[in-house]
Amino acid sequence: MRRFHCRVGIAVTGAIQLLLLGVCGTVALAEGFPEQGRPITIIVPYAPGGATDTGARLMAAALEPLLHTSVQVVNRAGAASQVGLTQLVRSKPDGYILSYVVVPTVVTHYLDPARQALYTRSSFQPIARHFTSPAMLAVSADSPYHTLKDLVEAARAHPGTVTVSDSGLMGVPNLCTLMLGRAAGVQFAPVHFDGGAPSITALLGGHVEVLAGGTVDGAPYKKTGQFRVLGVSDEQPDWSMPDVPTMRAQGYDVIAVSNTGVVAPAGTPPNVVAALTNAMKTVIASPEHQQKLRAIALTPAYLDPTGYTKVWIDNENRLTPIIATLRPP
Repeated sequence: MRRFHCRVGIAVTGAIQLLLLGVCGTVALAEGFPEQGRPITIIVPYAPGGATDTGARLMAAALEPLLHTSVQVVNRAGAASQVGLTQLVRSKPDGYILSYVVVPTVVTHYLDPARQALYTRSSFQPIARHFTSPAMLAVSADSPYHTLKDLVEAARAHPGTVTVSDSGLMGVPNLCTLMLGRAAGVQFAPVHFDGGAPSITALLGGHVEVLAGGTVDGAPYKKTGQFRVLGVSDEQPDWSMPDVPTMRAQGYDVIAVSNTGVVAPAGTPPNVVAALTNAMKTVIASPEHQQKLRAIALTPAYLDPTGYTKVWIDNENRLTPIIATLRPP
């Protein structure tokens, strides 16, 4: 592995010192990776414009000067990320094809036999967690639902008719809806899209009554007064909308948080994994990058492969006994 070192034996001007510090800050690269001129592709398994897509494009732009090569983002939407992740696990494990992944969404793919996923957790090599975002439920400003209880009571009075848009079947927003239905003993009518952006458009256009999405989806429209956010599915209120109570505080035990990060196919060489992890760690530690994420209501939340794997396993253990009851009819 080659590393960049700085040795300064004489006094230098402040400008030169800053230049040298910039060189010293370059991340360690694996020998021969990436090859000069060979691009890295990051799959985003969702439609353009959603939280994962936006975060991925911020990451790709920041990685390029660290890895000294172009980093391309390609959208491969479908089946709540299953289409894109299937493409990833079929790729050569050399570090040049990566993908964004959302835990626990990916867990539902292989725990649910009906999905017929071609992969399990062991099919992936985690690189790093990038950010987190709890799910929330929002309605338009003129909706008759002013509280989460109003929404639940409407679903109780009219089972299976209150429409709720989400980013895909068994994605975190859909899981939030299903968990709320299970906790309250009611049934909603989920409407699935291939990403967060089209599910937002559905509520804006009046095609559905409720949006299930991340806080990143609801925050901009809450700020303009177009959306009313009824509840956040985390243990504590989210910093991006601190006035919105959690679902648990309103009497519904619902925790659904997106842990979004980057994975490679299993078998990717350890030195390549280390180079990619170190590069992502450098990006996420940057105040500028953190500011960009928070500007769109995402929480920077770096974890290395070991830490991200632990979160993955924790979600897997929590969902395994209840996945059958969560799956919609």
